[in-house]
Amino acid sequence: MQTPTHAGWFDDPEDAEQLRYFDGVVWTKHTTPRSTRRAASTPVLPGQQQFPGQGHPPQYPGQVTPPRAAQPGSGPGPQQGSSGSPTSGPVQPPAPTPWQHPNQQFPGTPQHGQWTPPAYGGLPTAQPSTPDGQPLASYWQRVGAFILDWVIQGVIAAIVGYYFLAKAMGDYVDQFNTMMRNAENGQQPDLTALTNSIDTSALLAYSVVAIAVFVAYQTFFLTRLGATPGKLAVGISVRLRDRPGRLSTAEALRRVALPMALFVGQIVPVLGLLALLARVLDLLWASWDPQKQALHDKVGRTNVVVGRAPRR
Repeated sequence: MQTPTHAGWFDDPEDAEQLRYFDGVVWTKHTTPRSTRRAASTPVLPGQQQFPGQGHPPQYPGQVTPPRAAQPGSGPGPQQGSSGSPTSGPVQPPAPTPWQHPNQQFPGTPQHGQWTPPAYGGLPTAQPSTPDGQPLASYWQRVGAFILDWVIQGVIAAIVGYYFLAKAMGDYVDQFNTMMRNAENGQQPDLTALTNSIDTSALLAYSVVAIAVFVAYQTFFLTRLGATPGKLAVGISVRLRDRPGRLSTAEALRRVALPMALFVGQIVPVLGLLALLARVLDLLWASWDPQKQALHDKVGRTNVVVGRAPRR
């Protein structure tokens, strides 16, 4: 049997007596008995999807199909005799009703024609997706992946840039301990001396190392696996919005360009606060964006989606 090219209900390849839902990528576990047939009066054109509920819908316990009212010119129906009582004759079949479960109404047409089964089981519901139908990752999946990646990148940066970090904070630690001892003796803490104890040139060098680790980490994993370790842990990946597959090196660098620029801006005294606010806005943007894209996704023309990224 040929694999369908779009999401919908199709002949079950394992059981000819039922229909199975195809989500646009794989066959799902959702099935329904083959209790309908296409009505002769409503032909289905090639490429047109046939859903259960077109023609004569399946009947569920407690569902009642009301009779259709007679329409002028709609065909033969019960004939009235001279006494007003109906005479024998063809009976108009009842009008089909929307396909309906006793506890759930069949949903409307979703965006991009994508139907995906809900996690609790039951009838398919609409879910945000890419133009070709791959479901998008939720905002909280992205948050979980971000925290995991942030921890991993922090550890790598601390190892690679340990020399600069130790040099930047060595005098700071000594000054802090001295300030605490003076405070125990009743002396006023000298916060200015504490701030001046930081080696700013060494701290700047460590910041450059941390930015380089971020760019290398993101580029390496997005091009090799289609997802960073944090994203792999929560079952999501990164792809171009208009094409599936792993990113090229140029595409991955374009995606990390905005965060890298904001990180650089944070170490500049005048731009630091503005860059920090822009970074926060970038991280929050995907929570309300209709295409579930952060600002760096829009620059990179990418989406974070559910599932692993296939090879190009």
